[in-house]
Amino acid sequence: MTPDESALLSHIGTLIYYGIVVLIVDCTLYGFYLLAEFIALYLFFKHGLKQRIQKILFVTSVTTLTTATWDFVNQCSYNLIQIKVSLMEPLEAGLQAQADAAQKAILPWFTMMVWPISINIIIGNGVLLWRAWAVCESDRSLRSAFITMGFVNAALCLADAIVDTIIRSKGVKSGNSSLDTAQMFISLAINIVATTCIGLKAKQNPDLVKDYFAQFKSRRERFEKMVLVLMESGVVLLIFQLLYAIFGRLNVTAAQFSNINIAWSVIATMFNAITILYAMAVIIMVIIDRSALDKLFGLKTTINVSTSEKTGQTTKISTLRFAEGGRQVTSNTSSTGLGSDIEAQDDSVSDVNVAGAVTEKTRSEIVVAQ
Repeated sequence: MTPDESALLSHIGTLIYYGIVVLIVDCTLYGFYLLAEFIALYLFFKHGLKQRIQKILFVTSVTTLTTATWDFVNQCSYNLIQIKVSLMEPLEAGLQAQADAAQKAILPWFTMMVWPISINIIIGNGVLLWRAWAVCESDRSLRSAFITMGFVNAALCLADAIVDTIIRSKGVKSGNSSLDTAQMFISLAINIVATTCIGLKAKQNPDLVKDYFAQFKSRRERFEKMVLVLMESGVVLLIFQLLYAIFGRLNVTAAQFSNINIAWSVIATMFNAITILYAMAVIIMVIIDRSALDKLFGLKTTINVSTSEKTGQTTKISTLRFAEGGRQVTSNTSSTGLGSDIEAQDDSVSDVNVAGAVTEKTRSEIVVAQ
């Protein structure tokens, strides 16, 4: 084997090695995501899709399942084809010809990799903007700004994905660096604005925050609720998006297999999974009426109450008021409250009957006396 072939073989081995590292991270996070996705789908099928918000959240959930599976298939195919063509299918022209054949074989999978993460960023930031929109219900101008930011974020992500697809299809490993940088940092800025608005809303209402955490006596419960608030308000997503933007910008000029390049590959894979894990966590909390922001700020949430004719049990489905529809009651009215009202009505009926009986008895006594 010539020195050039030895260097090329080392390069192929390094490429496969770090590709497998990224694949392990992707497989692990994909497993966590599938657990959250199956829980959400179970809840959707259990409660049904009667209201508009339930249908929107269901479509969002199915979209994340599509993008997550798409990314998983891309990662697996990319690595398996790289190993098979470059090392397991020898060519008479030598190792360099095998490496060139492998690059051509993985090109379609490499090109498609830009789409799942772009769509996931749209979904992750969209869910965060929705939560900020719900919290700032009294400020119409701010709500309009959140809607505008959502469209801007979606347009940038789609434009970046389209341009990168065109460039990568020509065999170029990197896309448009200027557009990539703009997309990463503008999406980050949108995340910062939404999370900051939620934080300022909490700062402006210290009594609500104090009353919310005062409900929990143990430190463990307070810590758990704090984690849920930070997670739903986008703080965790913001941390990973900040790392994604910083290392993505540094990776533009970084050499292949450098520390920055390797860190960027792992962080991008983690961020891709965190965006949809965040979206699924919020969806599950909303479905089961356990939204931390709903409870913290006392948002006007509506509950769709449906009674089963067979079991007589009530099913509660939490939605936000902009999707009202069907038979609904406010969140302040619980099933216990409904039962109390019914019992009170029964008591009133009983009192009327007793009063009627007393009246009849009195009339009888009067007749006898006469």
